[in-house]
Amino acid sequence: MMNDELMGRFYRAMQAESQEREIPCQRDIFDGCPEASYLIDYARRKDAPIYALKRLLCANVNVEKSEDCKKSGTFICTKCRLVSYCSKECQTVHWSAHKQDCKDRLLSKDWRPCWAVEGRSPSFLDKGPESQFERWDTEELSMGPNLWGNMAAMDIVNLPNNEADSTKDLTLAFIASGDLRNVVRTINALPSDYSGKLKILMNDKLSYVSCRNMVLLTLLGTISDELLAADIALHFWYSAYLPYEYRMKVTGKIMEILRWKAADDSEGLSFPLGPRSTLLVGMPPESIEAAFANWSTCLSTTETRAEYHRMRKAPSRRDFYDRMYANLRPLHRVAFQGFRRSGVVLPFGASHAHFDIPNATLFSGNGKWLQRDYADPLSGWNPDEVIKAGKAHGAQAEDIYGCLYFFLLDELSSFARRLQQLRITFNIYNLTASDLSLAIRHNSFWSEGIPASIRFDRIEVSNILDVNYIGIRGVVSNWASLLSKSASATILGYFMNWTMLQEDGDMSTGKDLRAVQRVARVWAAKMKAEGRQGDPVQLLLTSLPDLNALNDNSNPFMRYLNKQGLDGILQSTKLKLRKTHTIVPHRNRAPLSGSLNALPEFPDRDSWYYHTQVLGGTWTERFVEFVHV
Repeated sequence: MMNDELMGRFYRAMQAESQEREIPCQRDIFDGCPEASYLIDYARRKDAPIYALKRLLCANVNVEKSEDCKKSGTFICTKCRLVSYCSKECQTVHWSAHKQDCKDRLLSKDWRPCWAVEGRSPSFLDKGPESQFERWDTEELSMGPNLWGNMAAMDIVNLPNNEADSTKDLTLAFIASGDLRNVVRTINALPSDYSGKLKILMNDKLSYVSCRNMVLLTLLGTISDELLAADIALHFWYSAYLPYEYRMKVTGKIMEILRWKAADDSEGLSFPLGPRSTLLVGMPPESIEAAFANWSTCLSTTETRAEYHRMRKAPSRRDFYDRMYANLRPLHRVAFQGFRRSGVVLPFGASHAHFDIPNATLFSGNGKWLQRDYADPLSGWNPDEVIKAGKAHGAQAEDIYGCLYFFLLDELSSFARRLQQLRITFNIYNLTASDLSLAIRHNSFWSEGIPASIRFDRIEVSNILDVNYIGIRGVVSNWASLLSKSASATILGYFMNWTMLQEDGDMSTGKDLRAVQRVARVWAAKMKAEGRQGDPVQLLLTSLPDLNALNDNSNPFMRYLNKQGLDGILQSTKLKLRKTHTIVPHRNRAPLSGSLNALPEFPDRDSWYYHTQVLGGTWTERFVEFVHV
């Protein structure tokens, strides 16, 4: 039986609008504090409500009456294709609520971006590429960490194309991990008969990024109900608001982590993630407590909603938002708008009234949204797989965030299952990549199973190869000696910002005007086929970066690498660039076995649309694989 008085007290504390009052979350919370023990026990309970959707439900939801149809949604609204109903009767009853979305102006094929309507140049073109890049890093609305990633998750092992041995133990390092998506994808991609041991080192210099990953691992590894674990983890990761019961579950897990980390005995060094997997955290207790401080702050739901809408609908960024909408099919415009309004990853017609507690890991202690205004959970996953998973659960491709919900539920359920099946040890740190390498080589982490003698089969470095981070020399020289000597051992990463110093690698700079003119007419026809008619110049303005997907930038890229002194770096570290990649292709959507100049491939119109228009990106990103000579 729940302690209703204690539950009510904690609920009122979470709902308190005053920012002065806080729930303590540091170690002193465990000194005679019944709330801590209660919340930890609550986190371990098996009877929490499961809000997970196994299939698309009827969209007949009445929030005011707290009523919703529990039947499957099998009849699609033929106009918007964003919602489904179990019957004509439910559709008729729900029409008064649904018609606002079904008749939204964004659905019109005649919709035009605001700068075209107002007869002016869009603000995102008012400066050159260097100034624009500089502005992105100084404007408040476009600043902040990306807690969801901006590149599709990748499998950094690709076992069939490399070791091809399902019994081999693997040691993997994600030295600038960001969120958990590459780890999830890598483990889920291992063959079903994989029986080796996995040692996975995860590091991010931002403590709260590492701590979010820590919570995700504990949720997925310790909640016995796989579906519940996946649903809580999904919303903790991606939704701006949580159900109260999920908030309580996460709070209990955080307190469990803090109590474990505060323990003095040796058993406190190892946190079990089920019967076979283990989590070891090499972060100082004070870093963990500081990272979780926001979670104990009593954020106001009203104020955080106002802040969220301020970030998502800022008038000064209208041109940027309309550029996004201009690239989308009309039905997807409304889907994107729906997610940007609610901040919750769910099917379009699903009830989210019970998602009323701010996700404090996505807001600062004073209630400010932490990420950039265009942060989007879709950016971290392959849209082909997202749409396929959504359809398998009854969602339509037009309801793209509904598809994402079902995809993530499947992906995280599989990951939770593999945590129980495989022998995995996770080590989490919060250092710079350079400091981490130095600490390992100085044997600083031997007691945590990371001795100076350790060698990694994969070292994934993200895009810290870019000069605005650590750069090629800093990354390769620090990590080459920690790479295993096996033929498959690889340091892999990508360059995202290299064209800022090598302009001829980016068509959107306008350096190749003939090429731009050559594709303008073809581009206008393509946009018209997508339902976006109008001035070809205006259409091209919204899609200039996508021209890079049609452009071979291998020669400019090699010139850039040479300017960075690549030959000398490789000679001193006794590494080489792999010409034919075996883990990830040279470019997104290019063939894995393709040459350096291979172009991205789009087999049909939908493939082009989802990868260039829905996901966005620059299409100048280039991947590299370093291996021993």
